[in-house]
Amino acid sequence: MRYDLIVLGNDLKGWEAALLAAKLHKRVAVVAPSEFVVSTNGIREAALMLTGIRHQADSAELIARRRDLTLEQLRQRTQEIDSQASAALQTRLQETGVDLVVGQARFTGLHEVEVVDLSKASRRLHSDKFLVAVGTRPLRPSWVPFDGETVFDCDEVVLRDRIPKSMIVVGGDPLALEQAMIFAMLGTRVAIVDAGQRLLECCDHQVADLLRRQAESYGVQFRFGRSINAIEMTLDNRAVVRLVGSKNLIAECVSYASGRRGRTDALNLKAAGLMVDDQGCLWCNEHGQTWVKHIYGIGDVVGFPTLASASLDQAGRFVEHMFGQSANAETQTSFGLSTIPELAMVGATEEQLHHDLVAYEVGISRFRDGSCGPVHGATAGMLKLLFHRESLQLLGVHCLGESASELIRIGQTVMSFGGSIEAFRDECFYDATLAECYRLAAEDGLRRLEAEPVIPEPSLRIWRPGSRRRRRLVPNLT
Repeated sequence: MRYDLIVLGNDLKGWEAALLAAKLHKRVAVVAPSEFVVSTNGIREAALMLTGIRHQADSAELIARRRDLTLEQLRQRTQEIDSQASAALQTRLQETGVDLVVGQARFTGLHEVEVVDLSKASRRLHSDKFLVAVGTRPLRPSWVPFDGETVFDCDEVVLRDRIPKSMIVVGGDPLALEQAMIFAMLGTRVAIVDAGQRLLECCDHQVADLLRRQAESYGVQFRFGRSINAIEMTLDNRAVVRLVGSKNLIAECVSYASGRRGRTDALNLKAAGLMVDDQGCLWCNEHGQTWVKHIYGIGDVVGFPTLASASLDQAGRFVEHMFGQSANAETQTSFGLSTIPELAMVGATEEQLHHDLVAYEVGISRFRDGSCGPVHGATAGMLKLLFHRESLQLLGVHCLGESASELIRIGQTVMSFGGSIEAFRDECFYDATLAECYRLAAEDGLRRLEAEPVIPEPSLRIWRPGSRRRRRLVPNLT
């Protein structure tokens, strides 16, 4: 059977790409190795609802809910959320004519895959285009004594029988941080050990530092810059993490979440002329295209930023390029992390702009400064705008707080047409929404420009030895 596009895998962004391709009147199939269930933020949403934090329960009620909550309840609620999301998406796919095929696919040629179902029956499918959306799985080094109970990977954490009293999380990727904050909310003493020097190095430093302080308020302890010698189990079924420098950490269990590998082993990519890197991931260009021009990749399997949820317009841009539509490679893609609170970003970070000597300015607003933040209990959040000092063009938006992944889309839209922060100052936002923070951040940035003292011309300046002030020479982006 021949298709215009075959999507391989369960990644949500791959399913969205299939839906968009079907809307272009293309014949599309989705091939997944097992039940059609996509991975969502179900565990986060389940924890927020079951603990009462989502509904701003008082401290006494929160303590009572944490004491009574079991992992079985969390697991069941997570499965319900993921199943509901998957069923809704399957309905949309079927309504647009997308074929859903259960089975393990492997390439047998440049334009052919063989699909083996659960009954071992096989069939061959042909397609002009392929989209690899198989996602990733946790790395399981041979030196780590995994047993699924005391030492486990980050995908096995919800399979335990009960909520642990103490846990050590090895690794600092977004999923490790998300799980650490969830279990800290459930009353577990959590420590994160990572060889990196700071939290979420790909994110804006100021926003990442605020997230770290929020995690520490839940009781999460951080041990950065620490390498691990060994992970061992004691006779009383506890775990010991031995750090370089003869220091040991002991906890009831260890979740190993340091690195992930693409689920590409079973695809037989060599038959399609493709190779993967050491982590099983595909190289793709800005259009999602591999060096085999008719094969694309999307989601975690293409690498950075692994486990960050890219906005679904990324799938739209890839599909448009795939079928010769007007795709704009310069369109910014936003990314969101399912931490508590959420973190989302689009565009450049302050560190990138500083490194590139861009003349930028910053505008910041705190959720507590708006009229809506205190009402919804979202006082811990912030919005940070980065813009060019001369043209006022918006260069980056970073948000931490409730509904950050939704709020970021406002900034992404303005960036898509090269707009300036004046759009936020002049736009009339409804005061009872968190979007009001855009106006407050824009006003803050413009005030910083007005308050900055005028720098005299070089010919009029008097340089004094030992002076710490100097003029920054930066290029003009306009």
